[in-house]
Amino acid sequence: MDDPQRLRRVVEGLRSGIPYQEMAQAIVFGRESQITQLNRLMEQTEDARRPKFPAMVIRAHYGEGKTHLLQSFWGSAADRNWVVSYISLSKETPLDRLDQIYPKIIDSTFVPGGKLAGIESIVDEGLKAPQILAEARAMEFSARVMTILDNLVAHNEGYPELIQDISGTFLTAAELKRIYRGNFSRALKLERTVMREEAFEYLRLVDWLIHRAGYQGWLILFDEVELIGKFGRGARSRAYASIGRLLNLATPHLLTVWALASNFLTDVIYQRNDQAAAPSWLQSRPKEQHLAAFCQEGIGALVEAKSLEPLSRDQVDQLIMQIYSFHRDAYSWQPPQEPLDLIRLIRNLAPAQDTRLRTVVRLSLTILDTWFQYGVDPSLSIGQVEDEDLAEDQGKTGPTEGAHVDGNAPGSGNVYRADFLE
Repeated sequence: MDDPQRLRRVVEGLRSGIPYQEMAQAIVFGRESQITQLNRLMEQTEDARRPKFPAMVIRAHYGEGKTHLLQSFWGSAADRNWVVSYISLSKETPLDRLDQIYPKIIDSTFVPGGKLAGIESIVDEGLKAPQILAEARAMEFSARVMTILDNLVAHNEGYPELIQDISGTFLTAAELKRIYRGNFSRALKLERTVMREEAFEYLRLVDWLIHRAGYQGWLILFDEVELIGKFGRGARSRAYASIGRLLNLATPHLLTVWALASNFLTDVIYQRNDQAAAPSWLQSRPKEQHLAAFCQEGIGALVEAKSLEPLSRDQVDQLIMQIYSFHRDAYSWQPPQEPLDLIRLIRNLAPAQDTRLRTVVRLSLTILDTWFQYGVDPSLSIGQVEDEDLAEDQGKTGPTEGAHVDGNAPGSGNVYRADFLE
């Protein structure tokens, strides 16, 4: 990390509160044990030793580094030649409807070192091997997926449309029949299916193609899982079932990571009695009874989520010193005080041992920025960081926090408001 431009990108990423791979690889925030755990799961998968539980579920309070850790996971997976997808759940990305979330997953899928998302290169590489269709039939894909593959291998009529279909812009039955007739000069007989169910088959297909294309595996990172709590009971129940189904899906090269806020367990699962009520709700609906067991398993996985422990005082001090040196080298300047002075200032402003990591990062940068601009200590007031309000059907997007800065110098009195690293 001796490139000032790269250091500047890292510092600006910390300042903006938007984690990304390069920053997460530079600063791991004391989460080496979690990264080691994921590497162990990836190693087992690479050796065709499918983990009994092919996922990690982590939880932490808002501002304790969940999103940053997911970005660190991304970097570790890319280094091992894994394809990575990153998705934040929301009302526009609902986990209860996999046919709606599947396109979002593909839209955020990156090959190692890739700058553009998508799976066209994966499909192109994965289909090059001989005997592709025989192997696909041995996988027992659904009739629709096999029809897509048959037409892709033909590589004549409708190839771009078929790529779009695998990417989540699903073809209608009429469009698929037209392409099939163009490739094989005969009518297609295909039973009607529900894309909500077919989406799971598409995940199996992409997992298979990723491996055939020469990649070691596929990692899907699900962030802000706690936003399931915004849904009504029916949607929550189906969302839990989706988690359970993904954990049991026949995808030998796929690992998933789920990150949720700590208050999700108390405010949603326990307070709303979802462990009993959600499976029961599905069981009472004849067409969805088969989802009840998956729902129970999905809830169980969230309940067993490993909590991210707060960093020790020594780890926090090391983080502050790292931010100090990055800021100094990024802007080629010498701060008027030493790293230990910065640590003392932050301890005075936030003396509590359980101060959120986001607050520590923000304080470090605010003090350094004020030193850089004015050469004096700022006067700061610290706002409280609160967890996400998970009440149903609320439009609130999440907590924010700010620090009012009085630099005691011309131009002081700016209001610094930005999200820290989640």
